[in-house]
Amino acid sequence: MRILAHPSIGGFLTHCGWSSTIEALGLGLPLILFSGAYSDLGLVARLLHGKRVGMEIERNEVDGSFTSEAVAKGIRVVMVEADGEAIRANASAMREICGNVELGRKYLTEFTRFLENYKPLTL
Repeated sequence: MRILAHPSIGGFLTHCGWSSTIEALGLGLPLILFSGAYSDLGLVARLLHGKRVGMEIERNEVDGSFTSEAVAKGIRVVMVEADGEAIRANASAMREICGNVELGRKYLTEFTRFLENYKPLTL
């Protein structure tokens, strides 16, 4: 986290694992979404791309391949180009949610309480 939180870091090239993604958004970093081809990480990438907090690296729809040019383009857009301004702003705004430790504790406490008091329906 010390490296990710360093002021010189302006974005995060991520494999789209949930823990590292939440850590980066907790720091307000925009995401360059570079998920694996054979797992649920692609769904995470599409979700975050749709929420405009990151940009998914373009891939071949048939075989999932990518080019170095596509990776470079994704980094440029997210980090410096005008087309990435909304992504950078949205990611920065996520700091208030994902970086709020008290809010996270509150949600965990409420979820734990729900599980402890849950009673399944009987038929």
